[in-house]
Amino acid sequence: MTIHFEGAAIIGVGLLGASLGLALKKRNTVSHITGVGRRPASLEIARARGAVDSIATDAVAGATGADLVVIATPARLVAPMLDLVLPVCAAGALIIDVASTKGAICAHARQVCPKPRRFIGCHPMAGAESYGPENGRADLFTDRVCLVEKDDELDPDARIRACALWRSCGARVVDLDVHAHDAILARTSHAPHVAAVALALVADMCGARRDMIGNGFLDTTRIALSRPEIWRDICLENREVLRDVLAEIRGRLSDFENLLAAADGPGIETYFEAGAEARMRVMGS
Repeated sequence: MTIHFEGAAIIGVGLLGASLGLALKKRNTVSHITGVGRRPASLEIARARGAVDSIATDAVAGATGADLVVIATPARLVAPMLDLVLPVCAAGALIIDVASTKGAICAHARQVCPKPRRFIGCHPMAGAESYGPENGRADLFTDRVCLVEKDDELDPDARIRACALWRSCGARVVDLDVHAHDAILARTSHAPHVAAVALALVADMCGARRDMIGNGFLDTTRIALSRPEIWRDICLENREVLRDVLAEIRGRLSDFENLLAAADGPGIETYFEAGAEARMRVMGS
């Protein structure tokens, strides 16, 4: 399906917002993009790089008349931003977000959006430890999964257009079950980030040096470099589920600690084998 939008507003021109702007411009999917944000310097970078055509620091002004609104703010700001843009965007506008939590956001959308709902929750799995419009790339979404909300109350045309938008950027669209999303992502994204930070802190506390660091540390702590305020919001938005997951992890670590205390070599080997098998199942290999 070929789609085109006359005027888009991208609210939040960080890595994801700027990358989406670059991807849409490269494919001529949008005639004009207005970048909206709080920091004029970031907006100017996005405009200079060609991610947006014009800029605004006021979301209402930037979204007025837009037939596509992308809310690419931190997760905690998506709901209040939706409240601001709903009354001013074009009739029949498609509104999407890119946050990595979905439960509270989509529940709010169900309350405030006219039916059938044209706000479609989206989660492109394309984050990185780099951030800001200076790191935006038109190919960021190429061959990446984008989770797109599927719900009976959604406007069918709006959902088709949302899926087509992401496919036009090279993404592979996967149906998103909002109820399962936050539970799964807490285990595959949010808790791993917390674990990466904990590992980095523990290594720093013992005075570890670069020449004593192996690939295991590099692989598991890379994401600790990500933007703290973004992850603060993600963890707070999904805090109840994340607390349960951290308890699960503590349980598995306690199991291993008990094996160590008992010097149970076969048990330790079985523990590692179970982890390898679990990873292969999760990865489908």
